[in-house]
Amino acid sequence: MNNLSFLQKSILATIAYYDIFDYPLTGFEIFKYLINPLHIIAQLDQMHEIKLEPMANISFLEVLKLVDGPELKKTIEGKNGFYFLKGRGAIIEERIERQKISSQRWKKVKKVMKFVQLVPFVRMVAACNSLAIDNSKKEADIDFFIIARKRRIWSVRLMVTFLIWLIGQWRHKDKISGRVCLSFYISDEFLDLHSLAIMPYDIYLANWTYQLRPIFCREKTYDDFIAKNRWVSDYLLNFGRISNLYHPEFRQNRIAAYSRKISEAIFGGWLGNIIEKILGFFQRKKISRKSVKHAIPTAVVASDKVLKFHENDKRQFFQEEFVNKLKKVLGIDNNNNKC
Repeated sequence: MNNLSFLQKSILATIAYYDIFDYPLTGFEIFKYLINPLHIIAQLDQMHEIKLEPMANISFLEVLKLVDGPELKKTIEGKNGFYFLKGRGAIIEERIERQKISSQRWKKVKKVMKFVQLVPFVRMVAACNSLAIDNSKKEADIDFFIIARKRRIWSVRLMVTFLIWLIGQWRHKDKISGRVCLSFYISDEFLDLHSLAIMPYDIYLANWTYQLRPIFCREKTYDDFIAKNRWVSDYLLNFGRISNLYHPEFRQNRIAAYSRKISEAIFGGWLGNIIEKILGFFQRKKISRKSVKHAIPTAVVASDKVLKFHENDKRQFFQEEFVNKLKKVLGIDNNNNKC
């Protein structure tokens, strides 16, 4: 595998990463999510043996040509427009089944957003994790990533949680399947997520950031978010080149927009500042009672700029799985010797 080009290794790395999630990729998805293999190869201590120069202006047709080329046939296969690691063709049916489940989940998101769009100071709501790439399992929840206006993150969290609870869609305890999980908020003064990454690299957070599927957005919050997270392009070669479209099923309501405007006019000043401090005090107190140490320091964060509650943060696990798969497809054994 050492005679493969940079782009061929990038294709293999991308297919290997998504294999962790039983997710075969189309040719366009391989192109979109192309992983820069330099990071992972450095982790495998192969930089002194493998000289790779990143490519600029990678074309979709070039990727398709290499995916179907003879050099990668020993490692990957293609069927029905999907590409996957050799012997893993069964995951095509899994992806199709999960896509059907995701389609039903999007209908629920549309209903939920009729209420969430009423909440003042919300700048963006995006689907994340499995639903963002239409890969929801039957038992999975619906994960939201929410950006709030600065100095209103605690207020937004309380209002959104209350509304989701009120319509019976809040994920808690054993009520998980198809429920809305509200575990990640940031303020619009903290759009850059790099400080939340695990070191020395975080392949999961990079892909997660690119996969975000905006549902509701005000002004240019999503564009600003992408611009602030240019660090992802060190991991994913085409980050920022291909935008994620807003999900077509949701349309903003003018009455809701007018209601938000009034609420923000009333609570945008000193009164809102006082309420925000009170809500922040009580929510912090409740969070501190449940706080425990986590293997990943940024698994749980509670501040005026970030509210992140991922007690079961699996980024390290996914990273190790990715390393092992890439070792296998690149022909590198556990002693860092080329096979």
